[in-house]
Amino acid sequence: MKRILSLLGLAAAVLAAPIDAQTPFERALRNYELLMRGQKKLEDLSHAEREEVIALERLAKAIPRDQRSQAERCRAEEIDRVGGSPSELTLRIIGLKCSQR
Repeated sequence: MKRILSLLGLAAAVLAAPIDAQTPFERALRNYELLMRGQKKLEDLSHAEREEVIALERLAKAIPRDQRSQAERCRAEEIDRVGGSPSELTLRIIGLKCSQR
């Protein structure tokens, strides 16, 4: 009888486990996205989930952002692509190409 109960307990534990088990990072990212879309409220999250979202937000703020415009990034990428020291003509072509972004 004890063996049957322990097997039933094991089966219940296996069946109760979420099918799509996630890492804390994946769960935090999913919850953050739901919060930003308004599909969840902060009050809907457990304490652990709130802590994960807060840690994710801190991490995102710690990463330096590229403050350049799209055109400036385009120019830098194109200059790197041609080897770093383009001719005057190449600079004008790059300027034309990147001004349309």
